[in-house]
Amino acid sequence: MFIEIEELKTAVYNYTLGQITTDDVVIRSAILMAIQEATSYLNGRYDTAVIFNAEGDGRNALVLEHCKSMAVWYIIRLSNADILFDKAKIYYDNAVEWFKLVAGVGESGKSIAPDLPPKRETDGKIVTTLRAGSNRKFKHSFDD
Repeated sequence: MFIEIEELKTAVYNYTLGQITTDDVVIRSAILMAIQEATSYLNGRYDTAVIFNAEGDGRNALVLEHCKSMAVWYIIRLSNADILFDKAKIYYDNAVEWFKLVAGVGESGKSIAPDLPPKRETDGKIVTTLRAGSNRKFKHSFDD
């Protein structure tokens, strides 16, 4: 799995995790939901199978950390601790905004390009997208 349960300790304390749930099924489900959400953002431009099948040091550290933040959000939403909830929500929102920037759909219209494997066609060519547009019509008139 892209994220192991014990790796969540870099995103949430073990005792906090234990207070919310001791059920590994709930934790694994949260991890899978985080990976699925991240996949939905990255799928258009990047080879998500390669990204999320990577193990150990072969994983992209930023993708890993943001997925952990998302997984913690899915776990903490089960708790009633307001302070943890607010903090986890901030980290979750930051992770979602990062994935949107990577996908090129951020509110600012800007994008970032992390070191991730590009999505490829079956013949091995990189999938590219083309955006086209123009400025508003310009009138060359001096009349009011």
